[in-house]
Order: sequence, then structure tokens, then C-alpha cells
Amino acid sequence: MMLIQKIRFRYGNKLFWSHLVAVFLVSGSVGTFFYVKAMGNLMHSLQSRLQNSAALLSQSIDVRELEAIRTPADATRDTYQSNIAKLRRIRRANPDIAFLYVMRKDDNRVVFVLDSDETEQQALPSREYTEMTASMLTGFHSPSVDDKLSRDEWGVFLSGYAPLFNGEGRYLVGIDMRADEVDNKLAQLRLTGMVSLLAAILLALLFSRFLSRGLARRIELLVWRCRQIARGQFETGTEVRTFDEFDNLIEEFNTMSAELERARGDMDKTMQELSDARNNLEKHVQERTRDLQKALDKVNVLSGLLPICSSCKKIRNDQGYWQQVEHFVESHTDARFTHGLCPACALNLYGHIVSEETGDPSDVS
Repeated sequence: MMLIQKIRFRYGNKLFWSHLVAVFLVSGSVGTFFYVKAMGNLMHSLQSRLQNSAALLSQSIDVRELEAIRTPADATRDTYQSNIAKLRRIRRANPDIAFLYVMRKDDNRVVFVLDSDETEQQALPSREYTEMTASMLTGFHSPSVDDKLSRDEWGVFLSGYAPLFNGEGRYLVGIDMRADEVDNKLAQLRLTGMVSLLAAILLALLFSRFLSRGLARRIELLVWRCRQIARGQFETGTEVRTFDEFDNLIEEFNTMSAELERARGDMDKTMQELSDARNNLEKHVQERTRDLQKALDKVNVLSGLLPICSSCKKIRNDQGYWQQVEHFVESHTDARFTHGLCPACALNLYGHIVSEETGDPSDVS
């Protein structure tokens, strides 16, 4: 588990291999389908042609002429020679045909009656054929063809069979198509399939490489932009056009960067205002502190014992000088004095004047 967690695959490599496998599977599946389809069509075409040729040829041979051909010695009969000549003319007219032959079923044995081979390997009448196939046995009753290539002592062939008219299920005519012709056509199909597969692999490599590199570059660009934003470099925009959804993503990155730059500017402005407000506050605090200190000093001066003259009411200051009460208080506080007379002093000082004006000595106010 720890090893799996430590192994990391780059996103570009994941894209490359995933697209390569996907394109390979798709192209391989399509190529295999068409290859199998073409092979099937080719085999079906050959089988159909063989079967039709055998059925057509079966109508041209008279079973009654073959009943007398039983032994190799019968190869000298005119009926044998005429039928052999007919088969050989047909074979020579079609180069794809290797052999034409007529077989007869004698009890559990299948023997040759006619064989178009012109070499020393020609099968003479009554020669038993032991490499029987299911399609050959079917051919004694209805047209049939091998579903795959067959091998015998004469080589590799694709064979078709058809029962002879009025043969009562005892005679058939067979056509062997040369396997090399079939192999050549199949080889051409295989070669075409391989070339198509290689071309598909090459296209898959190119397509996967192009797509993975393009997406990986865009992701790396966005990662680089994220690093810039993380470092506070909001002013650098990304001017790249990809003509897909990445354009929207890049545009949103630029918008986010611009908004962060604006927010940082607002934050710097707010921080400056806070700094100025703090400085002003400190200044006001210092001023108020000085004012309070002065007031406190004045209060301290006016507190405690004040030496005052019991006669003239002057106060002695710290320097030893005697000051009028008004001067002392004004010098140590913000108070200011205005002078007037209380009723008692007014009566004492100016009572005679007041009594003359009012006629009542007590009316001094």
C-alpha cells in the first residue's frame, strides 16, 4: 500500500497511455471486424463458387457411362477416355482448379471413378480414398463445400462436391481449388489487416502524443499561474488561446488574479488608513496625556496645605514669594477672576452712600 502511494504518474502520461489504449482497442476492434468479415466473405465467395461449379458440372456427366468403370483396366474404355477428356478440358479452362474427379460409394468404401490429374499420381478407377470429410459424405446427397482447407496426399485444397444426376446417392463430382491461390488471397487480406493495424497504431501514437502534450502543457501553465498567485504576483495575466474549455478556465484565473490584485490594493489602502488613524490616535492620546498631566500638576499644586496670610490673604508660592489669591489661582489653573463686592463688604465700605440714596441704612444689596 505504501509503495502504491509513493508511485505517482504524470497526468500527461496517463492521458497518453489511456488514449493510446483506447484508440488501439477501437481501431483494433474495427480492423479485426473488417478482417474477419473480409475473410468470411472471401471464404463464402469461394465456397459458393465451388458449390455452384460442382452442381453445374454434375449435370453434364451421365452416371450410366460410369457403371462399367470398376477396375484400373477399365481406363482404356472409350467412356472413361471421353469423360476424362471432358474433365480435363474444364480444368484447363479454369486455372484456379487443381483437380476434378468423380467418386463412387461402394458399401463403406469411397473409390475414384474419374480423376483429371495428368501426372503419374493420377488416381485410377477403384482406388480407395481414405481422407473422407463430412462435407464429402454430404456431397453424395446434396451440394456441399469444405468449411476449411483440407489436406491429403495430393496437397492442400478447398473442395466442393455435388451428387451426380440419377446417381442415387452413390456418385459425386468433386472440385479441388488450389490452396496456394486461396492462401495468396488470405495472405493479402492478412497483410492488409496488418498494415491497417500498424497504421492505426501509428495514428494512435501521434494522436495520443499530441492530445496528452497539449493538455499537459495547459495544466502546467495553470499550475505555474497558481504558483505566481500564491507568491502574490497578481499582475501577470495569462494570454494563451486553446479554443476549448481551457479558455474559460484561463479567463477565470485572470479574473481571480485581477480581483485578488484589487483586494490587495483595497487592503493596503485600508491598512494605511488604519496606520494613519493609529498615529493620529497616538498623537491625540499624547496631547490628552500632556493636558491631563498639566491638570494633575495643577491639582497637585492646589491640594495639600497652602501657606496663606491670615490678614491679607496672600499665598506663598514655591519660590517663597507672596501672591494675591487671584494671581496664584490663575497661574496654576485655567480659572479667571472678576471682582465685585459682597453685601457685607459693600455695607462696610459704602454703607453711608447707599443709605443716603435709599433712606434705609439696611438696604444695601
